[in-house]
Formats: sequence, structure tokens, C-alpha cells
Amino acid sequence: MMAGLKMEPAMSVAHTIEEQLRSRKKPEVTALALKKMLIQEVEKNFGPEMAERLRGQTQAFEDIVVREGYRRRPFSKGVLVRSLEDAGFSMREAQTIARSLENRLRRSGVRSIDADELERRIAAEIEELFGPAARNRYAGRQALAGEIFVEEGEGEPRVPFSKGVLAQSVMAVGLSPDAAYRLARDVERRLRDSGSTVVKRDYLRKAVSEELMEEAGEEVARRYHLLRSIRRAVKPVHLLIGGVAGVGKSVLASALAYRLGITRMISTDAVREILRATIPKDLLPTLHTSSFESWRVLATPQKAEPSAALVMQGFRDQVSRVAVGLRAIQERSAREKTSLVVEGVHVVPGYMTHQYQHEVIQIPIMLVLEDEALHRDRFALRERETGGSRTSGAYAQYFSEIRLIQQHLIELARGAGVPLIPAENLDRAIDKGLEVIVDRLQEAYFDVVQG
Repeated sequence: MMAGLKMEPAMSVAHTIEEQLRSRKKPEVTALALKKMLIQEVEKNFGPEMAERLRGQTQAFEDIVVREGYRRRPFSKGVLVRSLEDAGFSMREAQTIARSLENRLRRSGVRSIDADELERRIAAEIEELFGPAARNRYAGRQALAGEIFVEEGEGEPRVPFSKGVLAQSVMAVGLSPDAAYRLARDVERRLRDSGSTVVKRDYLRKAVSEELMEEAGEEVARRYHLLRSIRRAVKPVHLLIGGVAGVGKSVLASALAYRLGITRMISTDAVREILRATIPKDLLPTLHTSSFESWRVLATPQKAEPSAALVMQGFRDQVSRVAVGLRAIQERSAREKTSLVVEGVHVVPGYMTHQYQHEVIQIPIMLVLEDEALHRDRFALRERETGGSRTSGAYAQYFSEIRLIQQHLIELARGAGVPLIPAENLDRAIDKGLEVIVDRLQEAYFDVVQG
């Protein structure tokens, strides 16, 4: 309907697409494929002009990503509504603003937006709908609310209570962003009802635990207590996320880093770029190619169609070179006692050990995408999201090599006992990743306690 269709023809298109989806053998469809089906159906029935208008918009089934530093989170109309209610708007007013803003963003084709720019657009939307006074009320919402401080003990430094920090903390135990923010707001209301502007850390933890118990059950509350204890008493975490191109490693890494409060994150491709900038191509040629075509520059006779052994030889050669830089980064983080997330195709079992490994909790996981068709679609989606800076052509040309490397990584992971996480649904991958992390941290915590 955002493209200009009336309700009845829009419902007709939706019904036709639903029938097409039901006739498919696969139960899932990617956002990219669904949008393609929608555009084709609209073009067939309503012409190219309407289809082109639709193509330039962000549909309701496509996420709008909010960028905040290195963090990425999906835009949530529900979270915005609650934020507006906190600023003094009625539920009806908050819903009107949130709905109007989302429609405006989607009509403009916005797929990602900086948090600061989103704030400016929210303020502008409020002013357009309710006037300058309402905008000022929203801008001054934190001052109007009054600040609550949290202290560890009597006389110790106090820190401001933050709903955002608390929401991030409880997301680490598996709550969705929407549920986490709702819980954080309920906790804030509870703190304000206590009548004090300063609360003890123990009181805050108790309040969070009780809200978690009610919201998600005893197991989630227990997991929250465990994670809080671990963060304060155990070694830093080194989370290592492996997987081939196109499976969603960077998305998973950003989501898990945000939920765990880890601020240091690095891609192995970035390490490779640094190495290739300092080491000449004629000295280490495999550093200067993609991992799936490193076989081309090996000192061996070239073939139009490489054998599996040759592809793997080139891949392992590049991994061994990048591992030198990764080892230095891991060792420095271990010495500095800082947590770290490393993601990339060069995170390979057998290459990530270092001399200070006993000083950290190392958690390796391998992200895999079994569905070949979905894997191809991911490359096309990434090309579009990056404005063509990462074209899908090379990935399509070497797709069989990429799949071959994935199979090799799967075998290595199984042999080393590294958890395999399916990447078909990234939300479920995040949940599974959190589950693996909590289990490993629990083991480490009990090892420390027993020690």
C-alpha cells in the first residue's frame, strides 16, 4: 500500500504471493526473494511505474538497521513507542508518531540509519505532528524524568542507571531487543517507585531477577545471575566465529558482542588487509587474493578447473599467514585482560592457539549455511546493501570453491569439538550462539570456583 495501491488490490497481490509461497517445497523464503516476487507480481498487474516505486522502498518484511558506533540493531516500532511514552506522550500519540516515522523511512527506501540521524528524524516527526512544544518535551525527556544512580556500596562511586545498558545486559541471556527494553523500562519504573534517587547494586540485581522470573522464567533468571557473576569474577572472553563468505558472520559477531558488552571486535579480513599492505605480493601472493581463489597464485601448474586438494592448499596457505597477525592480537588482548570477538573465514580450528590462551576463556563457534540457494541469495543481498561495493560476481564464479571450503571447515570443527551453528535463520543463530557461550562460561566459572 505504501507504493500507492488501494487496500483491495494490495490484498489481492498479497493473496497471490501467499499461494505461490504455499506451493513451494521450502518452508522459508528470504526477504530478497520475497521482494522480488512482490515486484514481479505488481509489475505484471499494475505496470512498471508502480513496480519501480515499490523497488525503491523498504518493505515491512525487510529490517531497517540502526547503526550506533560498531553496534547494529533492528529498528523497532515497539521500542520507539515505549520511549515516547517515557517522554510523556500518550499511547495513542506514541503509536501515531512511531507508525508515521516508520512509513516515512520505508517510503524513502532507508535500509540502515545512524542512531543520531534517527533521533533527529523522530524529533522532526514529532514537531510535524504535534508542534514545537512536543518536540522540546521529547528532547528534554531525560532531564524531565530525573536521574537514578546506582552504587556498589556505601561511599563508593555512583553511576547513572541506564535502560539501554540494562536492556543490553538482559539480551545476553536470550531476550529479544523488544522484550529486553520492556523489562528495562519496568525495572526503571520500579526503581522510581522506591522513592530514592540512589539504589544499591544488589537491589537493582534483585529487581532485574524478579522481573526476569516473571517475564521469561526461572532458567533465564538463573542464567542472568550466572553471567553477572562471571563478568565480575572470571577471565576475559575471546569469542571466535568462523565460517565462509556470505553466511552472516559479521551480523552474528555484532549481535553477540553487543549482548555480551564486548567492545573490541575484529574481522580477519581486516587483518589480511593490514598484512597485504605491508608485505609485497611477490613475497606472499596468497595474502593478496580472496580465500577461495588463493590456489591460483600457488607455485604449482595452473588449471582451469582446480582439484579440491589444490583449492584447500591455497586456502590453508592464506590462513597460516593471517594466523600470525591474529595470534598477535589475541596475545595482546590476553595480556591486557580484555574481551575480544574475532570473526572471519580465517578462524579455523588448529590455527587459533597462542601462548597466553590459559589467561582467557576461548569460545570458538562455526557458522554454516547448508542451503545452497539461500547461500547464493545472501551474496546478492549483500551486494545491494553495500551499494555494489561487494559485488556477487566473484562469489558466484567461485561458489563451488566456497562450498568446498565450508565442508572442510565443518569437518575440522567436528574433529575439534567446535559447535556448529546453522545460519539459515540469523535470529535463531544468535540464540544458539548465546546458548553455547553461556554453557562454556558456566564450565569456566565452575572450574575457577573449584580451583
